[in-house]
Amino acid sequence: MRGQDVGIAPEERHRKELQHISRLVVQDMEGILKAMNKAADQISLGRAAEEIDDSGYQLYLARKDAQDKSSRIEAVLFALDHEEFYSRLEAAAAISGLCLEQETRLEVALPEAEFEENMITGGFEKYKGLVVEHNNHCLEELMVAVCCRLREKGFAVACVPDEDVIFYLPIA
Repeated sequence: MRGQDVGIAPEERHRKELQHISRLVVQDMEGILKAMNKAADQISLGRAAEEIDDSGYQLYLARKDAQDKSSRIEAVLFALDHEEFYSRLEAAAAISGLCLEQETRLEVALPEAEFEENMITGGFEKYKGLVVEHNNHCLEELMVAVCCRLREKGFAVACVPDEDVIFYLPIA
C-alpha cells in the first residue's frame, strides 16, 4: 500500500492507509459482526433469549433492567480482550506494510521545578508530575478509523482501558 500512491500528499496517503487497514480489521471481524446481526434479528422477531443462535461466539444481551430477566433486550454485545483486538489491528497493519510497533514513541513529561524561599535554583525533589508513557498516535488513529467503520454498520464500540473492547449492537 505504501508504494502505490507516490504523487499524493503524505496526509492523504496516511488517511488512505488507515482506511485500508480499518477495512481489513472489519473484514477480519466479519464472523463476529454477522453473529451479532443474526442474534439481533432473532430478538427483533421475538425469539426467546435461550433460543438465539450465537454462531459459536459468546454474545451478551443487554436488558432494559439487568435484574429482571423478563425485561426487554435492548442490545447484543460482544467483548474482545484488548490484547486480541490490538493484535488484530497489528496484523492488518502488517499486511499493509505498516509496523505499528515502530510508530510507538516514548514520551516523558518532566515535573515543574520547585522554587522555595531563598533558593537560587529549582529542584525536583518531590518528582510529582514525572510521567513516562509509550504513545502510539497511529494506533489511536487506526482505532478511531475502525470505530467509524463499525459505526457505519450500526455498531458502537467502547474500550475499557487494559481490559476489553466492547462491541454493541442496539436492537431495532
